[in-house]
Amino acid sequence: MNFLEALNTFMGRMSEVVQPGQFLQGRLASVSNGLVTVQLVSSNYIPTTQEVTAISDNITFVRILP
Repeated sequence: MNFLEALNTFMGRMSEVVQPGQFLQGRLASVSNGLVTVQLVSSNYIPTTQEVTAISDNITFVRILP
């Protein structure tokens, strides 16, 4: 099982994805073809829910939240 296959088992869970210079927190929306999509939760900085796609090779850390 590789990284993306393992990450795929947590689809729909709240997560934190860290890349150099970028921190994403939200619901894990999809994992496929070397891309990880996170649905960001709205906050004071982001007024609406948005989806952000990260290239898996650039991801340095992922934490699945309870």
